[in-house]
Amino acid sequence: MKTIIITPATTEPVTLSEAKAQLRIDDAFTVDDGYINALISAARDRVESYCNQFFSDVGIQVLYDGQYTAVLDLPYPNMTVTAISYTDADKLLTPINPTGYTVDALNQKVYFDDVNQSINYSVSATMAAPAAINGVQQGILMIVTDLYELRTETAVGVSLADNPAVKALLYPYRLELGI
Repeated sequence: MKTIIITPATTEPVTLSEAKAQLRIDDAFTVDDGYINALISAARDRVESYCNQFFSDVGIQVLYDGQYTAVLDLPYPNMTVTAISYTDADKLLTPINPTGYTVDALNQKVYFDDVNQSINYSVSATMAAPAAINGVQQGILMIVTDLYELRTETAVGVSLADNPAVKALLYPYRLELGI
């Protein structure tokens, strides 16, 4: 399974004002605003990767390879399926009529009325950001602080490690941890 972001995030779970308050920067100081916004996006990307879920509104395409089944498991919570296609015998992406499947958002599954002979499915979906999640927002703010205060890749004479407080804040939101 592979996820491709089709429509990137247009809003962030943390605002510029919240980040500046965390960094103890007066709102009137605007020289670093672009840089801080970029750090917020980078921190959100890092948090989403660590948690294996999205915390902003995005449009995605999920590609299933080798799935020959009447049921597809959706990989993320808050998915709104907008279209499902399959790869036909000519290797063309062919849409499936929405009447040919049922989406069970509660259990994160798609049930097909007729199992297609293809084994490659493509699910297009939108992801709605969950309601404000304080632990995620605090984790993003802490990452922004680390990135803002340590602007270089290395620090001489300092031992660098992942911030355990960030991991503790984000751990409850991780999906598909594996073994």
